[in-house]
Amino acid sequence: MLQSAVRASGHEMRNALNGLVVNLEVVRAQIAASGVSVEPFMSQALEQSEESVRLAESANALLTLLVGAVGPGGELRCSTVGDNALKIDGGSDAERLANGLRPLAARRVFSVEQTGPTVILRIPDDRPENELTNE
Repeated sequence: MLQSAVRASGHEMRNALNGLVVNLEVVRAQIAASGVSVEPFMSQALEQSEESVRLAESANALLTLLVGAVGPGGELRCSTVGDNALKIDGGSDAERLANGLRPLAARRVFSVEQTGPTVILRIPDDRPENELTNE
């Protein structure tokens, strides 16, 4: 049930973000044809929209990983590793999910490791609070 909701949510996010990217490309092409010089802003908007797509996909991978760890009774089947890490069974999708988590890991939200069916998320406890906003 939750897996279906996650898949549908991911699909809707991708559709909206892909529409944004396509429309920005159209606007950039039309502006370029008109001779108005806003290229640096359009290029930056396109880069930011493409990064938004990557981050949304990564958030969807995180949600998919967590939903996959929900047991039949609703319990979250994972274990802690030390003080700041979670060990989660990603099953046969572990490698794909770990790779999908890399954009968030690159932003230092967490680090990700994958060995066989296991995904380990290490959440930094020393990240300054001001880094969590406006990146």
